[in-house]
Amino acid sequence: MSRVPMLESGADDPVVNHLFDHAGVLLNRIPNAWRVMANQPFITKFMLPLTSSLLRQGLGSALDTRTKELAIINTSRLNNCAY
Repeated sequence: MSRVPMLESGADDPVVNHLFDHAGVLLNRIPNAWRVMANQPFITKFMLPLTSSLLRQGLGSALDTRTKELAIINTSRLNNCAY
């Protein structure tokens, strides 16, 4: 169980709803990490464009999306993450 609450879509804060709308468009989903990070909307506003540019293909990255996802999964495996 997380110690920091995961915010849901439709929260009372319009900034959080705006961030979730854009996260859904850029990332095709709202990851749990973003639901936790939404507790600090100011930081999340800057992290969303950075993360999407790192993960999406064709936004200045040298690696294709599949290679990036494999690196993420392998790093999680090496760190014994339950992910």
